[in-house]
Amino acid sequence: MPNTPWTGSTDDKLYLQSGVFSATMKTSLGIGGVDLVPRGISWDNTNTPWCGAEASKLYLQSGQFSATMKTSLDVAGVDLEPRGISWDRTNTPWVGEVDDKLYLQSGQFSATLKTSLSIGALEIAAEGISWDGTNTPWTGSDSDKLRLQSGQFSATMKTSRSVNSIDTIPRDISWDGTNTPWTGSTDDKLYLQSGQFSGTVKTSLAIGGVDTVPQGIENTDRLAPDLPQGKLNALVRM
Repeated sequence: MPNTPWTGSTDDKLYLQSGVFSATMKTSLGIGGVDLVPRGISWDNTNTPWCGAEASKLYLQSGQFSATMKTSLDVAGVDLEPRGISWDRTNTPWVGEVDDKLYLQSGQFSATLKTSLSIGALEIAAEGISWDGTNTPWTGSDSDKLRLQSGQFSATMKTSRSVNSIDTIPRDISWDGTNTPWTGSTDDKLYLQSGQFSGTVKTSLAIGGVDTVPQGIENTDRLAPDLPQGKLNALVRM
């Protein structure tokens, strides 16, 4: 059964929510001693990538979640505010809000930047990022849109969807093979949007009683171990 890792910047914690989404909190980890502004979060089937905007770093936390920090990378020389992070089985997509760019960092994490794409003409507050095996979902909190960028990264925008009738300031985005988890920080909710992206919200969960500023989100089935890379869009859930 998939679970939902997410981050909250009020209490500076990584959270693991049961399912998509039950009210059960499986575990959490305070990371305020490492970074006071946790943003994006992901899952690589073993460890937990996350990013912190205070220290301008990408982090790799052991498991879900031990207190062991496997590695980290300072990206302040590239962008001072990493907001979202993901994992494509080989490299690390992340998004920077200062320069409004999508980045692809080699591995977990070398200092090599493989490619980047400026999206400032579309969005002046780039936030979350994910990977669906073919294209790059990302969010913008200024326009209140979920977006799907072609590949890693062409300038082609495959599709986008305004969600400001549901919640403003979408922070992060993921993909479960069928639907799109995302976070909204005005109403403090986790959302599951149908497809990429219909106007249907399949489910949501208010988490304001846990943390009033949800940031990153992930689905632990996004890169299922038995699912070949590039075939995520063909996943059929029984």
